[in-house]
Amino acid sequence: MARDSFIFYRSFLEAIKCMPSEVQAEIYPAIVEYALNGKEPKGLSDIAKGVFILIKPVMDANNARSEGGKKGKKFGKLGGRPAKDRAVSSAISDKPNVTPGYTLTLEQEIEEMRADRSWNEPVCMQFHIRENELGKRLDSFLNHCRCEYEGKPHDNINDAKRHFCSWMRKAYTSHTEPEDAQELPPPSYEFNGGFGGQDV
Repeated sequence: MARDSFIFYRSFLEAIKCMPSEVQAEIYPAIVEYALNGKEPKGLSDIAKGVFILIKPVMDANNARSEGGKKGKKFGKLGGRPAKDRAVSSAISDKPNVTPGYTLTLEQEIEEMRADRSWNEPVCMQFHIRENELGKRLDSFLNHCRCEYEGKPHDNINDAKRHFCSWMRKAYTSHTEPEDAQELPPPSYEFNGGFGGQDV
């Protein structure tokens, strides 16, 4: 199905910029052709194919959301979301934290966090990790949200960022002492024939 536009994230650009120029020349037309016309690319080099495979699920999620909104408008509804979900949405719309018109999917939230340098640099400093490790933890957080919250997005991007930091503190901070430290006997200060305490 032909489309007039699509969303291209900064994270796409950052990833593609790292590729050789000949790979960039392959991947940009492949993304545009797939996003606008739904045509799967053929004959890509291994590197270009790998980049496309990583980007494709995000484009698919955006297209599905766009199609859902169009179907809802066609039938005179507010959007493509089922009636039950719309009722829940209207019930929580009075919350001060919910951003009106917020439409990011969980996957898009992760991409936004990954691309937001002004946010992820302080996060790396706070948790004493490097940028590549932050990327791995964002992937783990995405899986956590899919399992625990059925992949539902947050109220807004700031809520997603707060949830990630809270999850990081719980997931990567150990509050348990080593077993050896718990099993050591208390020190003895009885006089056993010498000065200063226990003889060896």
